[in-house]
Amino acid sequence: MAAPDLERLLAELLEPDSDVIRRATARLREAFADPQTPARLGLLLSAAPRPQVRQLAAVLLRRRLLGGWKRLDPALRQRLPSLLAQALEQETEHAVTVALAQLGALVLRRGGLSAWGPLGTWVQEAARDPQPPRQEAALLVLSAALDAAPQALAPHGPPLAALCRGALAPGVPPGPMAYGLRALGGLAAMLGDTHTELLRSLLPDILTALKTLLDADEERGTEALEVLDEFVEADPAAVTPHLRPLLDFCLQVGGDESRGDAVRVRALATVTFLAQKRPKVLLRGGLLAPVLGGLLTPLCADPPPGRPDPEEEEEEGGGRRPGGAQPPTRRRPVSFRFPPSFLSFPSQFPFALDALAVGLPPEKLLQQLLPLLEAALGSPRAGARKGGLLALGALAGGCGEPLRRRYLEPALGVLRGGLGDPESSVRGAAAFALRSLADCLQPEVTAVAEAALPAALAALGGDPGVRPPPAKAWYILESLLECLGEGVGPWLPPVLETVLGALELSGPPRKVELGLSALHSLASTAGEQLQPHAGPILRALTPLLQPGPPETRPRRLQALGVLGALGRPVAGEGLVAALELGLGLAEEEDEPEGRRVMFVLAGAVAEVLGEGMGPLLPRVVPALLGALRRPPPPAASEVPDSFLLFDDEEEEEEEEGEEPMEEEEEEELIEVEVGGAYAQEVEDACEALGEVAEHSRAAFLPYLEPSLEAVLGLLQFPQAGVRRAAYETLGSLCLAMGGGPAPTPPDGVAPLLERALWALAGGARAEASPGGARGALGALGRVLEGPGPALPPALLAPIGRLLADVIKGKVACLEGGAGDDDDEEQAEVEAELRELAGEGLVALGGALGEAFAPLFTEILPHLLAALGRRRSVGERSWAAATLGEAGAALGGAVAPFLPRLGPALGAAATRDPHPEVRSNALFAMGRLAEAAGPALGAAWPGRAVLTQALKREGPGRVRDNACGALARHGGTLPPQLVVPLVLGALPLGQDLGEEPPVYQYLLGVHRRDPPRLREHAAELPRACGGVVGSGRLPPELEAGLVDLLRDVWGSCPTAFGGGLAQLPPGDAARLRRAMGLADTPGTC
Repeated sequence: MAAPDLERLLAELLEPDSDVIRRATARLREAFADPQTPARLGLLLSAAPRPQVRQLAAVLLRRRLLGGWKRLDPALRQRLPSLLAQALEQETEHAVTVALAQLGALVLRRGGLSAWGPLGTWVQEAARDPQPPRQEAALLVLSAALDAAPQALAPHGPPLAALCRGALAPGVPPGPMAYGLRALGGLAAMLGDTHTELLRSLLPDILTALKTLLDADEERGTEALEVLDEFVEADPAAVTPHLRPLLDFCLQVGGDESRGDAVRVRALATVTFLAQKRPKVLLRGGLLAPVLGGLLTPLCADPPPGRPDPEEEEEEGGGRRPGGAQPPTRRRPVSFRFPPSFLSFPSQFPFALDALAVGLPPEKLLQQLLPLLEAALGSPRAGARKGGLLALGALAGGCGEPLRRRYLEPALGVLRGGLGDPESSVRGAAAFALRSLADCLQPEVTAVAEAALPAALAALGGDPGVRPPPAKAWYILESLLECLGEGVGPWLPPVLETVLGALELSGPPRKVELGLSALHSLASTAGEQLQPHAGPILRALTPLLQPGPPETRPRRLQALGVLGALGRPVAGEGLVAALELGLGLAEEEDEPEGRRVMFVLAGAVAEVLGEGMGPLLPRVVPALLGALRRPPPPAASEVPDSFLLFDDEEEEEEEEGEEPMEEEEEEELIEVEVGGAYAQEVEDACEALGEVAEHSRAAFLPYLEPSLEAVLGLLQFPQAGVRRAAYETLGSLCLAMGGGPAPTPPDGVAPLLERALWALAGGARAEASPGGARGALGALGRVLEGPGPALPPALLAPIGRLLADVIKGKVACLEGGAGDDDDEEQAEVEAELRELAGEGLVALGGALGEAFAPLFTEILPHLLAALGRRRSVGERSWAAATLGEAGAALGGAVAPFLPRLGPALGAAATRDPHPEVRSNALFAMGRLAEAAGPALGAAWPGRAVLTQALKREGPGRVRDNACGALARHGGTLPPQLVVPLVLGALPLGQDLGEEPPVYQYLLGVHRRDPPRLREHAAELPRACGGVVGSGRLPPELEAGLVDLLRDVWGSCPTAFGGGLAQLPPGDAARLRRAMGLADTPGTC
């Protein structure tokens, strides 16, 4: 095809006619079969009169280069840099220049600096040209090249820096200046810490240029601020001498109300990024105080005169639709839970405060911040009080524990005052702080939420004819409900009256939407407590589900989502009808929200019906599997650049010796297929498929093979979140393969089970992403723990070695580690994976029995080393618990290991400074003694350690575990020693899971030696009164305990009655009823 014909073909691709575009796409496929087509595209870069055709030619040629530089015609490889220089020289359209720059950068990446010759020469000349268009184009090409091929330009760092510095001089127009700054950001990333002095010398000019650019062109300046992040990340030492002017600049921009939200957010993002990367430098440089002042001043400012607080602005028809700028997400996101978007712009400042709280020693931050907060919170200005509460909530991520330990009462008082503030904006900020701090201030904070609930409900009441309350009032209610959790039970009647009253169809649509959101939150917190209120809830939701005009579809979907959240306790069999409706809506209009609701309902209905889900599976499973497949290419009329969707059959693997594509280039090739919300939809569909399979069990067997194929295909998905969901779904499919009560997989299922298990094991070993590794390892643990099919014997040893390698840190996710700046994050990953591997090993040990001994021998040194004082509390605690559980799985075969286990666990139980470690060490000693039985031996330190713990430890978890461990020693210790110690430690206060072994031990003593417990008749009511009738014990154990108490009562009524009289009235009455006694005790 000649160049003019190719030009016409490209023009047809730009026509707004889908049929024309479809035909042109087919012809373009044919054209690329001709090896001369790339050369003709090169001619069109400058020869085509239409700029859109020139841009399209550049994009197509770049697409071809992604497939391989060396497959291009040698003559074109030699001419292409000159063609690019010629095209750039005459180009006047910015969009075309961008496409040419990206093509030129790829030429440099694929061909190296030698292939760039004429283009490189043009860049150097044009970058010094006083004509702004040429200078801007040259710096644009340079910035693209530094992003795409930094290694090729690395030897030329200093001259490139001088070239870019020229664009920062006074009088340079915004365009060249912006691209000069962008190029300097790429240069810093390329040089790293190898040219500290050079980068340090550039920063003053960069700060001056940024100020100039922001005044001249704020949009370009906002993008250019990225250069500061690049310098901080590349070489912090180069930035340190200029930290004060850099911070002053960012804080001034962030606090300047005359500027747009986007640039203010971007400037504050740099402060946040600096706080993440170099927080301690702020302490050493004395910069923390000005940073805190610079953040709090605008955060606590009142809205300017004449400008209403954005959160008070109402949208038409009722409440206000949340809006506002969001923080940039290019960098690693901070762990901060951002406040609701209806809070005004200054709420962006807590991002930086959160980064400081996470990165700095909490006490040092609080020492300087709390006086500032105290002044703000006590201010007569509402803006100051609101800002102080937002700042307090921002501290939750890094300072939650110190706030609880040292400032619990003041923090609770501040929250209490904020929730009762007369200004609604302050109450909204207090609700945000409450949500943020709830976890670290529990259980005391629930009283604060409960006290604020009546006022929150009153704010949502009132005359229905008056303008409805703003979204903020509903946010406050949801925050209080979330904080109360299961404690919301006594408040359900008034809460439901308010929430269900908002669902009236006659009310404003926005009010209905907010009421549904609150009911969804209530379903998540109250759970089964809503069951007695099922009737009113379903009656309120039913009208919202009825067919209506198209504009009611979002409301129907939201109501269906609420039904799915309410689940079995409230909706019951009604979920089936909801799923039918959800399937109909999803089939009626193929859009993501309808499918998402259908996914939620499918999982909820499967939980209700179990294997009775069978009749629904022919509709549900194809819908779920359809969501797991990559979507078909969009119609050409919907995607102007549909030419990118054709497959180049001749684009094969990278030829030998050619540099492979990097991750971002690979992502570009699949972006059209994966873009938008598709990844999240695949995650949701995976989770729903797993729930349906796991609950349906035998009914799901006909769908196992296609489901397995679809899920296995997702293990190469580029997004780690999708891979995590796929691994978790594989675990659910494995559990479904049991097919029913029998553990043996049905005929034909065993090969599928092996494939799934090998995929899980391979993923846990090879996954580099923490999320993917956690998903694979967690799913493997669920399969090991069951209930599910019996595992193939040939797989037990490889799975065991995998779990041991996780504990030893010899899997991909742990071997690579993280940078110094990510030590905390890497430690969390290691802790989570260790925990999962430990749980899996315990389950595997239970399956292997004595055959588990070689694997236990392999991991024992690592577990013992993890008990060392230099390890973290979490690691020591985990090691102690795992030693106990994994050792107990060996049964009597644990005896050879006891000489090493006893001293290590005894030392941890008596000398470790942290109660959690002592508690788990005591628990482990009890489990090992229980497993070893008579083989325990005289050298075992259990008697001395446990006796000492029960005498020294106060009430709490440690004492509870010592009591349980002593009971588990059972027959190895004389009852005259054990019984008084056990009874003295009862009732247990925190670790109620130790109650069954303790009371089982007492029953055993009574069966063997009835007089032994009669000696302690006066103590038994206190020891047993709180647990009898509580429902915490298994029925058989409780019945035996009641028989024991009756026997002692009958033998020693005076002593027993005296003890009974000392109980609280409620416990005494419950115990008497359980024993069948009269209201008053008898006498001797």
